[in-house]
Amino acid sequence: MIFSRIFRRQISFPSSLSPTIYALSTAPGRAALGVIRLSGPQSKLILQRLTRSRKEPQPRKASLQRLYAPTVSSTGSPSEILDDALTIYFPGPRSYTGEDTVELHVHGGRAVINAVLRSIPAYAEHSPDDHEGCRPSVRHAEPGEFTMRAFSNSRLDLTQVEGVGGMIDAETEAQRVAAVSSAGGHMRRMYNRWQASLLDIAALMAAVIDFSEEGYFENDDVNEDGLFLEAKDSVDQLLTDVRAHVDQIERSEIVLSGVKLALLGPPNAGKSSLLNALARRDAAIVSSQPGTTRDVVELGLELGGYRVVLADTAGLRPTTSADEIEAQGILRAREKSAEADVLVVVVPAVVEVPEWHDVVRDAVHSALARETPVVVAVNKCDLLKTDENKIEEIVQRYAVELSVPSANVFAISCRKSLGFASFTQHLSATFTNLSNLGSDPPVGASQRTKEILSRETVPALERFIEAANRDDVVQASEEVRYAADCLGRVTGESMNVEDVLGVVFSKFCVGK
Repeated sequence: MIFSRIFRRQISFPSSLSPTIYALSTAPGRAALGVIRLSGPQSKLILQRLTRSRKEPQPRKASLQRLYAPTVSSTGSPSEILDDALTIYFPGPRSYTGEDTVELHVHGGRAVINAVLRSIPAYAEHSPDDHEGCRPSVRHAEPGEFTMRAFSNSRLDLTQVEGVGGMIDAETEAQRVAAVSSAGGHMRRMYNRWQASLLDIAALMAAVIDFSEEGYFENDDVNEDGLFLEAKDSVDQLLTDVRAHVDQIERSEIVLSGVKLALLGPPNAGKSSLLNALARRDAAIVSSQPGTTRDVVELGLELGGYRVVLADTAGLRPTTSADEIEAQGILRAREKSAEADVLVVVVPAVVEVPEWHDVVRDAVHSALARETPVVVAVNKCDLLKTDENKIEEIVQRYAVELSVPSANVFAISCRKSLGFASFTQHLSATFTNLSNLGSDPPVGASQRTKEILSRETVPALERFIEAANRDDVVQASEEVRYAADCLGRVTGESMNVEDVLGVVFSKFCVGK
């Protein structure tokens, strides 16, 4: 498979002219270890000078060595020891950046790290052109520059670059799985496979247009109609695959960006207590006085491997019984429940004043009409003194009253931490069903990738089908090449006319 690297060649430069870059790759601050990374043509030289070693470092082998400062005493021997560090040398192109790379695993004290960082440029070989206004031979790396060099040197494509960023930012298991898939090259291989298929189809179109009338096909079974039919079948299957992939990206977005979960219910039902229990900290004020929560309280957390944006809202009751501020809070509670991906209705197991029943029931029915999943948490079950028959009776009553399946109603106690295992397991299963991914992992594609696929690639393939149905070979050829170019922009690899001709001449005897 041949892909051009025009874009990459434009942003890269010869390795001999590349400045060597260095930076701390671990988070700054007090830690046991700090990893300093170097990349560029002088990496090995700087390592040898830091360690005062004349031996060639062994590739990809960790070695414990002493690092020395670039100062010397009057006797000519090193006067300062920086640290005893674990050093690893990765010769290019088999390194993360594609260049000679060095990693220094030093102790994590700020003074140690700063001393090593100061010493690196002092050990570099400076050319006569190293002056103000020219590119220095060794400099501190800019944000993301190591990964940018990996992309420039074809070690990573754009989907892998985005996956690396996703792994750094991952806060939940679902985000980690999606990022690992992208960074590991799974999506790159799939997009490259699709682009290779389009390259073959473009070659078929070129053969149909340019060579069918010349009688250059050796096999009589291979003719213009047969080639065009083969191309149409291939594009039709590819269009199905791309549409399914775009759909999977859209279904994954809710998992990766965060499930919006709203807590709704009457005053003093224990919504804030449930929020604190799920967050495992006192994030909201809890009081026995009804109406403590007047505004929406939001926080992000991980629940069952999913990122969740949890919102605690004001208690619902008739606004005729509320003051002006509480009435505004009730309005905001309704608005937040309308935005929620999942609605958790918190109701008390012991009901003294049922004035809120109609209000809560109407809010639940509105959510069900929007097809929003509703889970009911019957709180304060500890007040029933573990009367299982009574608890089951209350669960069934709420299921009927709120028109929710009894499997979605759970008896819990925030004060005693009862019933939380089955409740949170059901929430996790609800999140999975909401994304409808089944056994498929979430796809960590960026918005850029989604838009190129959905707004450009899919329409181009659809236009190919339309042109093919009209037997418009020229238009079909243009559309399939455009679709291939769109996939190239997803990965950062573009297809040009030489790629098409290469396949044409390799598969057909057109030059005999």
